[in-house]
Amino acid sequence: MARVWFNRTFSNVRALLDLIRHGDSGGEHQLLCSHTQPSFPGFIAAHESFLEPPHLRGDDYVDYCLATCVARRIDHFWPGREAEPIAAQRQRFAVAGVAVLSLAAPETLALLRDKDRFCERMRGAMIPPPEYRTIRSAAEFEEAYEELRARHPVLCIKPAEGVNGTGFRIIDERRTGMQILLQGAVHAIHLAGLRQLLTEAGRFPPLLLMEYLDGPEYSVDAVGDGQRLIALVQREKSGPGTYGQRIVARPPLEQAVAEMTAAFALRGLFNVQFMEGRDGLRLLEINPRFSGGIGYGALAGVNLPFIALDGLVHGFRPGPLPAVTVGTRLLEVPGVCRIDEGLATAASHPDEVPAANGQRWAGSLATLPA
Repeated sequence: MARVWFNRTFSNVRALLDLIRHGDSGGEHQLLCSHTQPSFPGFIAAHESFLEPPHLRGDDYVDYCLATCVARRIDHFWPGREAEPIAAQRQRFAVAGVAVLSLAAPETLALLRDKDRFCERMRGAMIPPPEYRTIRSAAEFEEAYEELRARHPVLCIKPAEGVNGTGFRIIDERRTGMQILLQGAVHAIHLAGLRQLLTEAGRFPPLLLMEYLDGPEYSVDAVGDGQRLIALVQREKSGPGTYGQRIVARPPLEQAVAEMTAAFALRGLFNVQFMEGRDGLRLLEINPRFSGGIGYGALAGVNLPFIALDGLVHGFRPGPLPAVTVGTRLLEVPGVCRIDEGLATAASHPDEVPAANGQRWAGSLATLPA
């Protein structure tokens, strides 16, 4: 039995682990999950779980991970936290008999994290990024705003580095700051207020000022083997006032993701975000990790997490992409956990958190009429 460790990551790892266990009918993989919080949801779906020290960073954290792999007899390490420095030291893990399941080389992970450099690299791609400018001062903002505003009715701004849309704001020229506050427009910012913030900051880390895309958003979950696209599920997210996501199959999205898989040598599970604007589809980013909606793919007939882990461990097999049930509309509802067999016995480590055996999550996803 192969022991696979998922270190600290997002709470949706619960769905990923559950899907791997569902696909692993032979019980080949023993899944371990760690986090700094005892109530972390991912613990529910793991065979074993334990607490990490909360304050380690960089090389200190890599050293901790290597020591943990040795102490807990880990065969495969799927890193979430500190994925770049862990990827950079894969050889140290290999010497200890541990395979690090990194999506790409560390320099590629750094490129994908830096949206400025990534967008510059992808300007000539089949589906390019939105038109944008990089700014680091209020003066650069004014120059870029005047230039882009002449071609686009609405602009937006976001950090060059960040996850989950942190810092993204639509620049609102119509409403006052108080109106935005009272109306709960959490992703909007008043133009005058933004100018004041930038002026007060002086120089700041790079921000991207770009055209605002008001069309549908597409989230593509995919598995690559480092050269070819192995599987993917395309989801169209619902707009304001609607619910659920729809499984789609747009050939341009598939072709674009296939080209990026080869260009960046992506090996494993990843996510690509697109949006539609006045001039067609635009590329937002490649997330070198599983997405928040990873569970949707299973209801479309494709178990992407298991395909990824099975391929990373045993090698990816050539063949056509798995068939996807297109047109299905899916809705996420609150999950209810039923523990069938009680709690497992804790291991000898003093920081061990008991995991549930035979657990299944009910009601987390539902299908809606197409």
